[in-house]
Amino acid sequence: MKFETVLKGHIVSPGEDFPGEVGICNGKIIEISKTKGKLDAETVHDFGEDYILPGLIDTHVHCYSNPNEGIKRASSAAAKGGITTFLDMPYDLPAPITNVKALKNKIDIINNESVVDIALWGTVPKENGAEVIDELAEHGVAGFKLSTFETDPYRFPRIADADILEAMKKTAKKDLVIAFHAENDELLNSYIRDAIAENNLDPIYHNLTRPPVTETSSVIKLLDMASWTDAKLHIVHVSHAQTIDYINWFKEQGVNVTAETCYNYLLLSTEDLKKYGPKAKINPPLRKPEELKALEEQLFNSGIDFITSDHAPWQKEDKEIGNDNIFKAKSGAPGLEIMVSLLFDYLISDKNMPLSRFAALLSSAPAKRFNLSDKGSIEKGKDADFTIIKNNAPWKIDENDFLSISDISPFHGHTLNNHIEATFVRGHSVYSHKNGIADKAIGQFVKPDNV
Repeated sequence: MKFETVLKGHIVSPGEDFPGEVGICNGKIIEISKTKGKLDAETVHDFGEDYILPGLIDTHVHCYSNPNEGIKRASSAAAKGGITTFLDMPYDLPAPITNVKALKNKIDIINNESVVDIALWGTVPKENGAEVIDELAEHGVAGFKLSTFETDPYRFPRIADADILEAMKKTAKKDLVIAFHAENDELLNSYIRDAIAENNLDPIYHNLTRPPVTETSSVIKLLDMASWTDAKLHIVHVSHAQTIDYINWFKEQGVNVTAETCYNYLLLSTEDLKKYGPKAKINPPLRKPEELKALEEQLFNSGIDFITSDHAPWQKEDKEIGNDNIFKAKSGAPGLEIMVSLLFDYLISDKNMPLSRFAALLSSAPAKRFNLSDKGSIEKGKDADFTIIKNNAPWKIDENDFLSISDISPFHGHTLNNHIEATFVRGHSVYSHKNGIADKAIGQFVKPDNV
């Protein structure tokens, strides 16, 4: 059989990795060979000893928290960073995804502009929010994101407990994930008020006003609610190991819960918050070095289900406003272009994590959790999504060279020892290190299998 395309390299498949090649037709993986030179094709991409991973998936991206970003820029950044599919968060400016009209408009933009495939989160309004769940689910959202902390009463509200419980019941019936930004609104706002009143405005007070209890107390409440509703609970951006301890206990009791951490919590600590100030301000905050170490141990003990970027594309002016008062700076940092390479150096090169485990954390686990069965692994019948990584290829991160609109990063000037050599989506080359982003945007809106 002659294939449309063959990729040669070091293939990372479930449970093993080997030199070989993959045959592709009509955007699907048709054949996998552990012998190079066996498969014939019209187009052959020979990546030598470079790693061919399943297309990596980032379930936590904010394209429109800063409307200067948008789908085109974010998806280009994703492709450059080796992300073939991402789930975009619903907290868009000027209006969140709480109705079908807004959802359909966003889907149209994706299908016209995106470089990579995108699934979408929906959310609920501040009051009586569960009423919108059925119609958004029917139109293809991959899950619902809610918050116990209020960033904005309209766009990113705190949801009352009664509405959380009702939303959990409804999403459970739809077999959809319900995810939470879990911070205790009452506690942290009290601590922030006290800090401002006492003129404690240095960067470290972003951490001190959001101690671990502001995360753990909120998570415990959500875990208990999920136990009574059979919800498919997901806790986003876990920053502390004790949170994972609680999650693991509830898992043992049969609660359907997963947890993610973000690359920043594994690579940065309060020492970086002191050093970089607003650039390193994220919610929840960076933790102490010893707490970072404990979170790393949870990761290597399989306590964390996957890793995300929490890509928030703020610009210099959004951060520099907080140079003299950390509470004025926007929270969040970009990650789509740099997360994979940073994690590859850290997990593979430094910590000797098996390649198959790396692929599970960044591809198969999120695909499984969100019912994206065509994604997540190099297996026959799956979408031909691939992330090609060239190791021992040094380069330096420059925040001024991002494809994202964001031009700030605490990793500015950091030297990496690998780069994304190429990114493929459904058999199409959407990025190469040599030629950049492909001219034609072929990304699509993707739905979970149970919709």
